[in-house]
Amino acid sequence: MQKKNKYYTVMFVPEGNARTFSMHVHKNIVYSLVVFLFIFLVGFVLLVVKSGEIAAKLQLVYILTSENKRLKDENKKMNYVVAKLDRIEQLGHYLQSLARATGADQKKNQNATLGARETPDKVFLRDNMDDMLDSLRKSSTNDSNDVHKAGAVTQLYLASLPNIQPVIDGWITRRYVVETNDTEQAHTGVDYAATQGTLIRATAPGIVEEVFNDRYFGLMLTINHGYGMATRYGHCSQILVSKGDHVERGQTVALVGNTGRSSAPHLHYEVLKDGKNVDPTKYIFGTDDK
Repeated sequence: MQKKNKYYTVMFVPEGNARTFSMHVHKNIVYSLVVFLFIFLVGFVLLVVKSGEIAAKLQLVYILTSENKRLKDENKKMNYVVAKLDRIEQLGHYLQSLARATGADQKKNQNATLGARETPDKVFLRDNMDDMLDSLRKSSTNDSNDVHKAGAVTQLYLASLPNIQPVIDGWITRRYVVETNDTEQAHTGVDYAATQGTLIRATAPGIVEEVFNDRYFGLMLTINHGYGMATRYGHCSQILVSKGDHVERGQTVALVGNTGRSSAPHLHYEVLKDGKNVDPTKYIFGTDDK
């Protein structure tokens, strides 16, 4: 009896006149099947529930990814618009400055015309270059001796001297320093502080020798004035001339910027004589009219 209680009898009754048959199944097998089915059902239910959660999370990830992509596209468009507005603003400042410069030139031309009518011999107004020529002819100082070549002052050599301020609306914040000391480091030029987009003028007639982007001075321009004289203009925001172009004294060649290693908009201006840096203020004569 004890042996029979360990088994379950399963009887199969087929349809019709077929013979019935039965089989004995051990209780442990039945219990194992029940436990297996229970675990399977629980696992299946958990899988369905977790699958729903995973699907919801995947859907959320997809939505967030799409939204992130849309925001990046919008950010790119906004940056493009901001850059365009900045360029328009800079162009507006440039046109205003150009209008002021043009108006000043027209006023000078009108005064020159009136002067010519009053005194027929006076065709052109005198500018600081003419005063400098007269001053150098009459002077016996070392500065006048510097501009003698072969014992005679030549008009072409004097015309090559960079004698005007490179920027009108600017002020000197750092001067030329030859040697370093305990309080000041060497500085190869003069720094003019000015607002972004301020006009930069060629300080003497010459040929554009270089237009390049320097790691330290940023967007930079070099003009060769002949007779060993050259000038450099650094930290520009834009160069308005190309290599090989001929420029006149006072012609706008670039715009003040903040490129390179610069903490604020300004112009780094250098004068080179025979390839060596010299003090630019040495050649600036008088005060240039605005």
